[in-house]
Amino acid sequence: MLRLLAIGFLAALAPCAWSQTPAIVIEGGKINITLGGFTGSNTQARDILANDLALSGAFKITPPAEAPYTASAVAGADSLTGTVADKSGAVILSQTFRGDARSSVHQFADAIVEKLTNQKGIATTRVAFISAATGHKEVYLMDIDGANLRQLTNDKSISVGPKFSPNGNSIAYTTYKGGYPDIWAIDLASKSRRAIAEFSGTNQSPAYSPDGSRLAVILSKDGNTELYTMPASGGSPTRLTRSRGTESSPTWSPDGSTIAFISDDRGTPQVVTVPASGGAPSRINTFSTYTTEPDWSPDGKKLAYSVRVAGGNQIAITTLATGEQKVLTSSGVNEAPSWTRNSRHLVHVRGGRLYLLDSVTRESIQLKTSIGQASEPSCSR
Repeated sequence: MLRLLAIGFLAALAPCAWSQTPAIVIEGGKINITLGGFTGSNTQARDILANDLALSGAFKITPPAEAPYTASAVAGADSLTGTVADKSGAVILSQTFRGDARSSVHQFADAIVEKLTNQKGIATTRVAFISAATGHKEVYLMDIDGANLRQLTNDKSISVGPKFSPNGNSIAYTTYKGGYPDIWAIDLASKSRRAIAEFSGTNQSPAYSPDGSRLAVILSKDGNTELYTMPASGGSPTRLTRSRGTESSPTWSPDGSTIAFISDDRGTPQVVTVPASGGAPSRINTFSTYTTEPDWSPDGKKLAYSVRVAGGNQIAITTLATGEQKVLTSSGVNEAPSWTRNSRHLVHVRGGRLYLLDSVTRESIQLKTSIGQASEPSCSR
């Protein structure tokens, strides 16, 4: 009975340490950079790098006369040696990156971003998401630029809520392949899968703790749908909430001390936090009476979520130290924000497509993918 109710509910709802180099910021806050000589067998390296730097939001590719920096590379099938020089010709970055033709370029792009902006790059980010391209909701994985797309599950059922482990080696998700919502995990290297939570009732919304040792999960094993934590390998859960409402969408603070989640205990879904070790819940104030899908930024400073404003869902963030709230989107229906590792960009869904959203400039770029409709993105960090 409880499992049937749960089904109805879901249906309704690498860096190296280099010396500091001052960045020359122009063109509306972007750094001008030119792409110099690219040699070697990887003939796509230049285009991949240009796209990676554009996605970062920090760079503008310009002619040499306008650029204080020049990036060049010797790019092969399984490695790339990249160099960045300043206007005087002094080399400020030189490193060899190991990986396939695309991975090595992504690593070079992230190294450039970190060197010249002192921020983490996002080119090596992978995105897990849900698509019903086969006629069933399955878990897929791709690079943030849309390449290396692959289907991870073939349950021929309903899969929802994929979430990366902190080390990026595993993805936990909810599957209905047994007829009821259970939590499983996929090992990305071996492609093996195993059940994590198959308790009576609902098992859903897994979210890894920052150290990867535990999962925050939503279970209804004791009657109501509540928030629990449990060992990431499976085991006995610890109950954290006791409410009259329904809990969903847990996300951990980066220090592992707190879990934010959604509760409709007061009638409409709102963001609530609770100590991960147990304690009294506390509500996060937002300007909307309908808030869903929170995600805690990796730097711990912000919460992103979807809010209902003017009849539609938009992406918003709250700066936790000040309580400042900001709506980042205004057109279309925008849902399911997931922070990238730089705590600046988010991947989210608009109209069944994946978008990369800059939380500083509000610029939004549709991510390239051949899969068609997509939902519930989760970014590796």
